[in-house]
Amino acid sequence: MELQFSLTHGSFPLYAPGFAGGRSAAALTLGQMYHPLSYLSSHSPGYWKGYALDWNTLWRLVSLGATHFVLFNLLLRLKLRTDIAFIVSFLTVYNQRMLDMFRYGASLENYTAFLLLCAAITFFYIAPTRSGSLWIIGSVYLLICGGHPQIAYLGFLGAIFMCLIVPGVVTAIRPDIDFSSKKVFSYYLAVGLCFSIGILLASAYTFPFYFDFLQDAPTRVGQPYKWSLAYSDNWIGELSGCFNPLHSDVHGAFGGSPLILIAVLVPIILIFARGNGRRSILCLWLLFVAVFLCSIGSDTPVHYFFWHYFPLANSFRTPGRIAMLLLPIFMFILAWFFRSADNQGAQKSTFRLAPWQILLPVIVVFLAGSIFWSRWGPGSGLFTPSHIQDYPAPTWVDSFIFWSSLGCLLLLMARLSQSRTHMLAGVLLGVMVVFQSAIQLRYGTWITERTPTISLEQMNNEKHSDLSFRGSAGYGMGSSTSMISSRAASRLATFYSIENNIPLSGWISFLSTNSNIIADTTANMATPGMTSATNQVDRIETTYVTFNRIVFQVDVHQYGFLIFSVPFSSQWIGIVDSHVSKTYQTDQKKIAVLLPAGIHTVDFQYRSQSSVVGMLITCFIMLLIGLYFSQNCLAGWMRIAVIGCVIFVSLAGFILWKHSLYNGEDLGTRYVWTGRGSNH
Repeated sequence: MELQFSLTHGSFPLYAPGFAGGRSAAALTLGQMYHPLSYLSSHSPGYWKGYALDWNTLWRLVSLGATHFVLFNLLLRLKLRTDIAFIVSFLTVYNQRMLDMFRYGASLENYTAFLLLCAAITFFYIAPTRSGSLWIIGSVYLLICGGHPQIAYLGFLGAIFMCLIVPGVVTAIRPDIDFSSKKVFSYYLAVGLCFSIGILLASAYTFPFYFDFLQDAPTRVGQPYKWSLAYSDNWIGELSGCFNPLHSDVHGAFGGSPLILIAVLVPIILIFARGNGRRSILCLWLLFVAVFLCSIGSDTPVHYFFWHYFPLANSFRTPGRIAMLLLPIFMFILAWFFRSADNQGAQKSTFRLAPWQILLPVIVVFLAGSIFWSRWGPGSGLFTPSHIQDYPAPTWVDSFIFWSSLGCLLLLMARLSQSRTHMLAGVLLGVMVVFQSAIQLRYGTWITERTPTISLEQMNNEKHSDLSFRGSAGYGMGSSTSMISSRAASRLATFYSIENNIPLSGWISFLSTNSNIIADTTANMATPGMTSATNQVDRIETTYVTFNRIVFQVDVHQYGFLIFSVPFSSQWIGIVDSHVSKTYQTDQKKIAVLLPAGIHTVDFQYRSQSSVVGMLITCFIMLLIGLYFSQNCLAGWMRIAVIGCVIFVSLAGFILWKHSLYNGEDLGTRYVWTGRGSNH
């Protein structure tokens, strides 16, 4: 809402006044400046009248439904029956990992984009088209710009692995699809190109995030391995996802139904299978094992290997979040099993036993695991739902999950049989899966009472008196300067005068080395060794205020420093009477400019070269994409019209964005400071 507030007043925010002491807006990644969902929400009726949370929630639910629809159609394209396609796609989208992403906010958009990207690269292998490549590019963009950098990183990493294995997996599920080295090579080349274009398209987000934030995030980079293990679960808690997800730590939970045990136990199933597709499914299962072992942190060396050797992996905490990569793995393994099971009556059967007989070991493992976890599982983690939420009746909830899980497995056996009631069993299985998931999602995380969000009128009134950010800064978002200068300044600007008989160069040197000169901008102080040269009143007042720019009208009667109370950064420039002035850093890590006596206009502007370069690249890539598709998909006057529109939108969009940085509507924050002589 802070970022959208700036946009509502016509200024694209590069800086977030008061956030983590004063930080680049690139650190406010959860604000989703480059994701369409935040704009859909902010332009929905009632957003600025207390319903911002409601609209964010609604659009996130819509995004989940759209993702489910896409995965459902993908499984139909892989020739799964309608009931099974619905169940498998439902479990892939709606599970405990999704719930934790929803709780955390912006990470849900990274999650849905990851699933959409996995679907896009699979569709593209089945039938490569220009629209399919555009879908991949768009999914990559949404994944990167979702708002949670760690989830974006993990999702992109998972998408690369899935891309490598998709040709073999698709062929295992649908042997009728051509598999040749030439087709696979062309597929990898095309997807790699689409990935690269999608990454470049997100430059407006990635450039300022890396150069303005990540390079100056002392509590996020260079931390020891122990730091990365925050909120880790152990193997007992993580495996609870297969039996009772409410006993897994919410930060790494992934379970949604006991049907995923089929994917977990696929090596047993492969014993009874035949055909070339077994190798691809086994590779997919090995990827599952690697991801699972990584998700339990220091219980195995796998996570340390990942943390130490993968680029940027040592900048993230909470190992369990990588469990999000398990979901498309489960989806493809289940798709292979159910597709093969439903084709068992064909001439070339995949399994040596009837599919319902293969499920018997799965049921035995489920019963044994449930008994084990009922005794030892609940104490596995500090942040399991059974600990963080007061169940109305814990025994009822756990009992329901057990019996409904067993019922799902028995219904699945009936569904895979060749009896006359197998279709009815499929419908009942779908109902049972949805109902069980609803109960688990209801009791799966923290719950708080909904309160109305702040209105635009309230924000305007608050900004009139104080420009500061009012939300929680978030862990590790402070810069090195703002961490040193942790004391909040109650004054936006002050003035410290200098006696004319003291050399300015010596005074500036003294200012930078003596901590007694400017100890606190909130206290009146006299400069040591100086006396008041005048009793005339000096005055400072704001005349224009936005997030990126603050203009002061200053009337002073001798040389001195105007102290601007934001953490020092080389990205802030001071323009005195239309001329760029040198900025100095005070001992309290604030910004100062030197002023001679007289009336001056001092204009402080926050510059971000990385944002300009990133936006240029984004607009240029948009232009190239538009030109390519209009050139290849349209003809005649329509092609010329679209090309003209693409060029105009790209150029005009960048010009308008650049103009908005320092020319938005004045937020009306008024600040006046007065003082006498050198005692300011």
